Amino acid sequence: MSICENTSTTLTAYGGTVYLWSTGATTQSITVSPNTTTTYSVEVSDGINTDTDDVTVTVNPNPTANAGTDVTISEGENTTLSASGGNSYVWSTGETTQSIIVAPTSTTTYTVVTILNGCEDSDDVVVNVETEQVVADAGADVDICESDSVTLTASGGTEYLWSTGETTQSITVSPSSTTTYTVIVSNESSSDTDNVTVDVNPVPEVSVSNDATILQGNYITLSASGANNYEWSNGATQPNIAVSPSVTTTYVVTGYINNCYDVKDVTVSVMQQVEVDAGNDISICYGDEITLTATASGADDYLWNTGATTQSITVSPEEDTLYTVIASNVLDSDVDEVFVSVANCEEEIEGILPEDEAFFLKAYMDPRVSEYILNVKLTGLKNQSVLYLFDISGKLIHTDEFDGNDGQEIVRTINTTGINDGVYVIKVVDSEKVRAKSIIIR
Repeated sequence: MSICENTSTTLTAYGGTVYLWSTGATTQSITVSPNTTTTYSVEVSDGINTDTDDVTVTVNPNPTANAGTDVTISEGENTTLSASGGNSYVWSTGETTQSIIVAPTSTTTYTVVTILNGCEDSDDVVVNVETEQVVADAGADVDICESDSVTLTASGGTEYLWSTGETTQSITVSPSSTTTYTVIVSNESSSDTDNVTVDVNPVPEVSVSNDATILQGNYITLSASGANNYEWSNGATQPNIAVSPSVTTTYVVTGYINNCYDVKDVTVSVMQQVEVDAGNDISICYGDEITLTATASGADDYLWNTGATTQSITVSPEEDTLYTVIASNVLDSDVDEVFVSVANCEEEIEGILPEDEAFFLKAYMDPRVSEYILNVKLTGLKNQSVLYLFDISGKLIHTDEFDGNDGQEIVRTINTTGINDGVYVIKVVDSEKVRAKSIIIR
């Protein structure tokens, strides 16, 4: 029989009742563990007869298994493992070839059993797998506005754990104040940590001046406050802008603090300047009536010196009368007058000259001389004349009698000290003509 080194075997004899082995043992069976091939003899007796027999125990040397030296590979690579020392092999993978190809995802120990003449030996080989070290990246710091949200995305590994407790690669946050978020990034073999800060900027509360109404052609200053930078819909970038729209216009302003903004608007309503025309002077016959109509641009209201507030009035004066109308809106007004002369159509009227008769009347202030002296320049008066100054209601303010200077230029003066600002009527009368003009005293 054959055994392997460092093993034992049991020898059993048969045929008698008494046994004597060459080892000195007297049992029917003996266990032997020879180091080399050895022959054992046994003497068997039944008390009458004796016989002898031999058995040789062949000792086969044990093989020396060699699985090769340990190797190191990178994650995703493979390597070939080769064993030696026997004539057949069994790997821990179940393969029975002398060489095998392995591609472990992590460091792994492989065992091979080497067999030679029925004797076995084993050896191990370690395949070390180097995995890439994790480098966590939580992304760049970001600015948001109050009440806004932002999505943070980390990279560098296969697993993520945020300081919020979330385990997804991306998280959406909406902090009320500047906050730093931490993420732990890991894979099967390593981990790393990174931070990202979300800066929360305040949203401005922009205030603008109230809606306003201006007269066409005028300017108004619009003001905005509450932000660091401004952008108006007309392109201006200052907080205060002067505008003069020709039509009603809404101006929109966007105020910024960093990238956060608020939007407000202000409307400037434009009213047309008032220009009124009371019509041409006219002559009627005594007892007749006539309708006077004021035409005006931009006017909402009318006021005649008769007290009427309609655009047209019907009058039947008994004597020459000057009618004055004020047309107005909330911001502007204009005044004009129409002179109605009354004639006795049955008799020849003296004192009314043809319309082409030369007559000139001009009223003006000369601040170089005095800011209170009203100058009335007259030309075309040939007889004794009277100059009257009425307020808009028809109240007589001033009377001045003078010689007509034979039609040559003459200047009469009125001291306006104590006279309130407003619209007044100058009326000039001589024996042949009556003329009137409205003026504004400021």
